[in-house]
Amino acid sequence: MDYCNRFSENVALPVCLITVKSVSRVNSMTVAWSTPLSSNPPLFGFSIRKNRYTYQLILKEEEFTVSFLSLEKSDLAVKLGRISGREGDKVSAISLKLKDSEIVQSPYVEEAYFSMECKLENIFETGDHDFVVGKVLAVHPSKNILKESQPAIYLGNDTFTTIDLSQVKKFETKEIVASIRNSLSNRGVQND
Repeated sequence: MDYCNRFSENVALPVCLITVKSVSRVNSMTVAWSTPLSSNPPLFGFSIRKNRYTYQLILKEEEFTVSFLSLEKSDLAVKLGRISGREGDKVSAISLKLKDSEIVQSPYVEEAYFSMECKLENIFETGDHDFVVGKVLAVHPSKNILKESQPAIYLGNDTFTTIDLSQVKKFETKEIVASIRNSLSNRGVQND
């Protein structure tokens, strides 16, 4: 059963930083369990433990930013993920470069290849983590996001990799779907 509880160690995930400003203090933490949820409205979500300092700030401020890191900047994920904001101002301690957001008060990470400004939409209890849902209010992409950035992918145990864009595989979806539909129509409709 313990192996099942550690399933996430076998799932490669993109790395992002969740940043919140409360009064004059800014805190940022690392998250690997995150995902887009909806295009309309634009929603993004991530998992976080209730005891995290950032969780308390999100509840208080009801906003946050999400910044995605390149492999080159993945050291920031370790620096911000292994020390709690309760210990002090880790953002200043590592000289994290921040940029003012357009809509929310929380800044985003300037060194990220892509960032989003979010307003807290909902929180769901999901076992030992809560799932935070934010409505995306603004985005800050760099040019040619994936081609230039080499997104950091978390492999567990403070190990990171990136995607190899020389190994990209593009499919002709219309032809594949047409072929499958043709095969289905030749077999006749069968109801389950």
